[in-house]
Amino acid sequence: MDFRQIQYFVAACEEGSLSAAAGRLNCTASGVSQQMSALEARLGTGLLERTRRGVTPTPAGRRFYDRCLAILKAVSEAEVELEDFAAGLNGAVSAGFAPGLAKAVLPQALARYVREYPGVDVDIASGPADSLLAATAGGALHFYVGQFATPQIGLTAQPIGRFPVALVSGARRGLMPMKPVRLDAIGPLRLSMPSAANSLRPKIEEAIRNGEIAVERTMANASLSAGLEFLALTDWSTILPCWICLKELGNERVTVNPIVAPALSVEVALIHPTRQPLSRPARQLYACFEQELRRAAEEWRRIMADVLSPD
Repeated sequence: MDFRQIQYFVAACEEGSLSAAAGRLNCTASGVSQQMSALEARLGTGLLERTRRGVTPTPAGRRFYDRCLAILKAVSEAEVELEDFAAGLNGAVSAGFAPGLAKAVLPQALARYVREYPGVDVDIASGPADSLLAATAGGALHFYVGQFATPQIGLTAQPIGRFPVALVSGARRGLMPMKPVRLDAIGPLRLSMPSAANSLRPKIEEAIRNGEIAVERTMANASLSAGLEFLALTDWSTILPCWICLKELGNERVTVNPIVAPALSVEVALIHPTRQPLSRPARQLYACFEQELRRAAEEWRRIMADVLSPD
């Protein structure tokens, strides 16, 4: 067995097809198929179940996948340790961020990072969670930070924390800015919903089913910038994390209202390929980002303490 066969097998398991694995590894599907057949012949057992829809690991293959994953991770960790011996911090880092985090939190963190680490080339991506998760799984991104709802083979999700959300509405809705609200008591909302990949979406849907949010009409909108502009032109509302709400407090075209009930929050996670630990440049970028995220959350808590103060 050679190292290349291990890489091919892990890619086939994670991608779910030999052609997709070949695309990830920049080789041919026939080459991947030949290597998998040779590996199964050498081990004397079937590792992949092949169907018209793709491949899935057999019970033996799943156990072998876990072992192979540990090998790839150990090799990557050794490479990272050797890289860290180099003087200074250099290299490259590519990372993806959920649109709200990219808009409201990342700029400050990124400004600090490029100032402190001029020898690192930075590539930032933002967009739909599904595409960023696929890019992370395929190795195009070192990590992704966002609201993560569904576990995925080959990816490790490290929880960052649970953060408060608030109601953001067009000024035409007529709500008093920063007045705490119950979403079952302010009249039926026209509510713009986050994408299905957002961990907040199922919580909102459950609250609607339970009568904790009164709605007149709903719509799905996965674009943050378009969604905020839409709110400013209408009397519609949406529910957004605190870091976005902080940026909208001075916007006279929308109102921000803390939510008293139902109890809603959003979970954010750091997601990266299980087979590959974060490089030093990636770790430092994430550290800068996390510090700025914690700062934003603390600022929101201070504002909320003043809003809810009996004085």
